Amino acid sequence: MIDPITIGVAFAAAKTGVAYVKEAINLGHEIKDCYNELSQFFTAQGQIEKAAAEAEAAKNKPAPDDPEGAKEHQTALEQAFNIVMQRKQMRDMERELKDMFTMKGELALYQELCAERQRIIGAEDDARREAIRQARLEKDIAERKAKEKQEAIELATVVFFLMIAVAGVIWVLIEVQQ
Repeated sequence: MIDPITIGVAFAAAKTGVAYVKEAINLGHEIKDCYNELSQFFTAQGQIEKAAAEAEAAKNKPAPDDPEGAKEHQTALEQAFNIVMQRKQMRDMERELKDMFTMKGELALYQELCAERQRIIGAEDDARREAIRQARLEKDIAERKAKEKQEAIELATVVFFLMIAVAGVIWVLIEVQQ
């Protein structure tokens, strides 16, 4: 899980970036002049969203029975709460940015930024899914090879005992005829 310090730094960077953009717009600068701050905001937003997804996954795990584990679980819940609140504030800040883009007549640029962000997130998700699929495939292949090896051992064992049984029957038949 992303540590709380990293999340806090990302959140502070996002707030600073939005504040800078607001100030620059108020001073008459163009949105394009605020590229670094906008990039900083969207990067921080991505980090917080990732942390939120991880916190959501951790939140769904049952609380442990031992007191030390319960303490860790409580800390995780507090962290999840903080992430959710920061996530809400990030959405509010993004809404403010969208309003600034609209006031400057750059709504199409904002929409293009959001579309590109979604495309990148989708590509990352696709890559993650492909990595998971590949890992499962490798695991399935290894399990299949292990199963085939086990079946070969079982078959060899059965053949061995059948050969001993046939040899025993032949020996008995030879002994009975003499």
